[in-house]
Amino acid sequence: ALEEQTQESASAAIAADANNPTNLTRALEEEMAELGGIIEQASNLNDHTKASALLSALTLGFENMQAYRAPRKAIIFTESRRTQEYLHQFLSANGYAGKLVLFSGTNNHPESQVIYRQWLEEHRGTDRVTGSAQIDKRTALIDHFRDKNGADIMIATEAAAEGVNLQFCALLINYDLPWNPQRVEQRIGRCHRYGQQFDVVVINFLNTRNQADQRVLELLSEKLNLFSGVFGASDEVLGRIESGIDFEKRILTIYDTC
Repeated sequence: ALEEQTQESASAAIAADANNPTNLTRALEEEMAELGGIIEQASNLNDHTKASALLSALTLGFENMQAYRAPRKAIIFTESRRTQEYLHQFLSANGYAGKLVLFSGTNNHPESQVIYRQWLEEHRGTDRVTGSAQIDKRTALIDHFRDKNGADIMIATEAAAEGVNLQFCALLINYDLPWNPQRVEQRIGRCHRYGQQFDVVVINFLNTRNQADQRVLELLSEKLNLFSGVFGASDEVLGRIESGIDFEKRILTIYDTC
């Protein structure tokens, strides 16, 4: 009985201490700080490494496109609006501010709305204006991307993978790869189509430490053989993030075979 009372007293003391508002607040703050550190480390490791590789790809791509006198245009495909917005902020902060255009299912981004309103004013009274906001927004954003004084880079979700003609763009970057290999083929088909005057370079980003990404690569390789030159060697470049491969050298090699 004495032992039971001692245990009950100890348990009550622990419970009282745990329920102390000051202790609860301190414990919560410590846990939040720890979680915040983990999230920040994970975010910096994945996003920064991948986004930095994207900057390298764009720099080398644009340099080589200039040498071939190809238009300074690149389209980047992502799988989510969140990634699209992240890339918009990252690229804007790294030399591409004012040279980006976003393309999504809604096209309601503030910058997209400005481009749309300017386009409407420019084409008011012409048959280019259909009266459908959805269709006209898409046309306005594509026109802005096509214009040599417009955007250099379009950051697009899957909404741009169908029904969009971008044969004036010869650099396509799959920042995120979809599970469905047909969607990759559709993306490439936006640029690799009738009227394209240059070899289209396709750069695919994969994290070889991520098993899901590895499985995506296996599916794509098996079903469409995309990375074995089915569209020609000039269309193949596989960016392996954190794999130790000389990424810049790989891109330059692709351009040398164009």
